[in-house]
Amino acid sequence: MAKKDKITISQSEVDELVLDTIKFHCADTIYFKDKESRFLWNSQQHADQFGLKSPQDMFGKTDYDFFPKEFADKALEVEKQIIESGEPMLNIEEEWEKDDEIRYLLASKYPFYNKNGEIIGTWGMTKDITDIRNLEKELERSYMKVQRLARVDDITGLYNRRYFYENLERECSLYDRREDDTSFSLIAIDVDNMKYINDQYGQPRGDDVLRHIATSMLNAIRKSDICFRTGGDEFMVLLPDCDKTAAVAIAKIIAKNVSDQAVPMGDNKFEKITISAGISTYVHGTDISEIISAADRKLYKSKRNGKNQLSY
Repeated sequence: MAKKDKITISQSEVDELVLDTIKFHCADTIYFKDKESRFLWNSQQHADQFGLKSPQDMFGKTDYDFFPKEFADKALEVEKQIIESGEPMLNIEEEWEKDDEIRYLLASKYPFYNKNGEIIGTWGMTKDITDIRNLEKELERSYMKVQRLARVDDITGLYNRRYFYENLERECSLYDRREDDTSFSLIAIDVDNMKYINDQYGQPRGDDVLRHIATSMLNAIRKSDICFRTGGDEFMVLLPDCDKTAAVAIAKIIAKNVSDQAVPMGDNKFEKITISAGISTYVHGTDISEIISAADRKLYKSKRNGKNQLSY
C-alpha cells in the first residue's frame, strides 16, 4: 500500500481557501442578506454582474439598487416567506431586462442562521440560464417550423393530405361520441382542365392556379373550417358543425370566387378557372373512407356532367 503523506494544511486554512474560491471564482452569483434584505456578503461574480469592482461595493444595498422595482418586489416577497417559514425556496425562475435584453435566472434561496440557530436573514445562489433558455426557444421554433412543414403544402400554403386525414379522423371520433344532431361536412374540389393549363402555359402557371384556388377557398370559409390540398389539383374543405345546406352555400361561394377572377398566364393572357365539387355530410357511425368516398363520388358526378358544377 502506498504511503499517504500527512495533511499539512489546517482546517482553518482550508475554510479560508474554500471561502475565497467561492467568493472570487464561482461562476454563479452568491449572496447573503440580513432580515431587511440588505446585502452582507457577495461573490465577485455578483459584483461583476452590475459592473462593480468589488463585492464590498454592494454591502448594505438591496436589490432595489440594482434591479427594476418589479423584480426586486418579487425577490423581497420570497425572502420574507423564507424568513417566516424557515424553509428554502429552490429553482425560482426570474427574468431581468438588462441592456434591452431579457436575462433568465434560476435562483435557490435559503434561511441564513447565526451560531444560535436563529434566522438572521437569507442567502442564495443564482445561475444565469439565458443561453439555455434562448437555445430552448430556438429549438422550439425549429420544431414548430418542422411540424408546420410536415403539415403544410409548400405551393398553396394550405394543409396537406397527411394533416387532412389526422383532422378527419379526429372529427369522426368527436362526432361519433355526440348525442345531438350536429354533424360536419366535406367539400371535395377538383380544378377543371388543369392538364390543359400545365401543358399550355407550364407548371409555374399551373402553380399560380393552385394558389388562386387556395385563396378563393380561404376567402369563403368560416373561421372554424379548414382547407387542404390533398393531391395535384385536388382539395378538401372540412366544415365542422355544418349540415349539407350550409356546406352547399359555402361551396357555391368558393366556386364563384374561383371563376370571378381570371388568372394571369403571362404575355397579357388570362384564363378563367372553374372547379368541380362534391359534398358529403357525416352520418353517425360513418368511417373516414366512407365520408371521403361519398364526397369523391359527388365530385366525379360533377365531372361527368360537364364540369364547373356542384353535386350533393
